[in-house]
Amino acid sequence: MKQLDRAIDILIRVVMGISAFVLSATTILQVITRYFFKNPIGWGQDIVRLSFVYIVFWGGAYCIKNNEHLNIDVVLTALKPKTKKLAEILISIILICFFVFISYYGYLFMQTGTTQKSPYLLIPMSIYYISLPTAGLIMVYYQVLLLLKQIKELREYGTGGGTQ
Repeated sequence: MKQLDRAIDILIRVVMGISAFVLSATTILQVITRYFFKNPIGWGQDIVRLSFVYIVFWGGAYCIKNNEHLNIDVVLTALKPKTKKLAEILISIILICFFVFISYYGYLFMQTGTTQKSPYLLIPMSIYYISLPTAGLIMVYYQVLLLLKQIKELREYGTGGGTQ
């Protein structure tokens, strides 16, 4: 399991790193060609959009791994530890369902992109759209790992390992 976790972590970091580099380099190139040469590069928009889409969705998956996604924990901090764990488990189950939803409908959406082409590069839009179901599956994976950890912590409360 740790090897799979490490492989996914490396894959996410590589995809985000390449996307960030390509996004930055292309944006700088676009600014230079537009400002100095008064001739913007059209294909740059396709590259920027592709890079941005992967940074957003795969970055979201990376945030799930590190439990750094946006949350409002005012209510959770007011709860007793055992009740808080139960609430966290419920939230994890809801998130898993949402990520499965994203993965499934993202896959269906990706299939619609096989007949569409990007404006300048003429690559299938499914290359853009595949970021959604792939990131969704990674989110499911990481959220399930978090859920298992939360269940283990809840059991420790039941055996006297935590304070109620």
